[in-house]
Amino acid sequence: MGAYTRCDLGDVTPLCMPWAEERGLLEPVFSARAAELSLELAASAYHMDMAAWREAGWGDLSYLTDNTLLTGPSANGGTGGGFSAVMSDYYQRMARSRIRRMNPVTQLLGTLRQREGSDTCKAVVMAHPAPGGRYLIAIGFMGTGRRVFDWISNFRLANESGMHLGFLQLTEEFERNCDQIVFPDTARALGQEKLTLSDILLECRRADSRFHLWLAGHSQGGAVMQLFAWRAVRKGLLRQQLIGYGFASPSVFYERPENDLMALPLFHIINADDVIPRVGARLHVGRCRVATPDDRMRGNCYRGQWSDPVFRSVMLSLYLIRDSASALLWVQALLEALEDLPGEESVSVLNHLLGKALPERVLTALDGRIDAVLRSLIQKTARGYALSTGGAAPADARIAPLRLRIKSLMERFGARAFGKALSQALALPHKLICADPALGEGAYQYAVNHCLPALRQQLWHGPAISAAHPRRPGKHRQPSRPAFRRPAGSRRRKT
Repeated sequence: MGAYTRCDLGDVTPLCMPWAEERGLLEPVFSARAAELSLELAASAYHMDMAAWREAGWGDLSYLTDNTLLTGPSANGGTGGGFSAVMSDYYQRMARSRIRRMNPVTQLLGTLRQREGSDTCKAVVMAHPAPGGRYLIAIGFMGTGRRVFDWISNFRLANESGMHLGFLQLTEEFERNCDQIVFPDTARALGQEKLTLSDILLECRRADSRFHLWLAGHSQGGAVMQLFAWRAVRKGLLRQQLIGYGFASPSVFYERPENDLMALPLFHIINADDVIPRVGARLHVGRCRVATPDDRMRGNCYRGQWSDPVFRSVMLSLYLIRDSASALLWVQALLEALEDLPGEESVSVLNHLLGKALPERVLTALDGRIDAVLRSLIQKTARGYALSTGGAAPADARIAPLRLRIKSLMERFGARAFGKALSQALALPHKLICADPALGEGAYQYAVNHCLPALRQQLWHGPAISAAHPRRPGKHRQPSRPAFRRPAGSRRRKT
């Protein structure tokens, strides 16, 4: 039983549904039960506690954590037909411990490793018998971790063959492991000596494939899911052998490729209050379904913050972020506003934003050098803007209004209160699940449990989305409404 949606983890039928005809075209089917299973898999990719999945009949588990792959008999309880819970738990704990290492030495070495490219892809892979004698192969991609170097790939904004460079590097890292990810139990059941994920991807190019591929991921994991699926289809994998659900997925393409991005059977569930799905590159792979939060959802998921005027004011300011370029403008405006504050207050704001990734003593040590740190961050942000837009650094005329707005919020509420509210306004709408039911539900957990019938199908057009549905693949109406609605009660007064 799923811990967050109470779905049956062993019922894989919703993930293997045939496509349905709609307006004369075959279309992938969005399934509420498949969305529930996908949220459970995306959550499991973070903590890698797979006991409930094993009890539900899933096997051949593999764990990829940074540069380490645990697969085959070693990850599934030894050799032979028996299954040793002790051994599998040991290797599972080993995988979990790697993603939780937060000591300064690990942080430094991990950061140095990222100079040449991103190698922090984390995923869990497993298999389950499916209807008709087939097998469902699941891949859950983990989102950004808590370590500071887990974030570096998110900010590799260069355009690489039309794709977000950081997300592409993570995808390529996973692809390099496909030859080593093995399925010994499935191979034995099929009478084969060996079976790898590469073998499965190759067979999924045939209509009579014995395998069906299921992908899921949250945030950065949803980005890797998109590029992995798109690249696999481009190499010949049949779209009908694939299904994927992403949550809070950033965009991954800067330029529309030759084949239709919406034609892939990927669904992205998006909270309209969440900044992250608006950023990344410009285009999503697949289809977006957007939940417009009401006061009930915000009260449940934002832990009482929705009634706080500081939180609301910061949320309204974040609404100005419509895409990656406007996000970088907003960040540069914030950094420039922090330059005008006393060092202690600037550090306080950064502590709220980075405290989970960097130890507090590290941030406190910046007090005497905060001006130099802020100048360096401003320069990097300006370069990121140029990379993401293909142009020059942003003009001050575009930054000044944002800087003024942010400074007025800090003057009105205080820098510390602003920093705390900003951290919460970024984190709470983006939260996948809440492990403690007494604290409510994560925003995406709530959307899956309560909002699926009300989700609006959207088309992604870079900085905006439209409720229109394409009449033919690749034919889109221009957007006629904002990408995300303003929070309730936020309409501007007429002057």
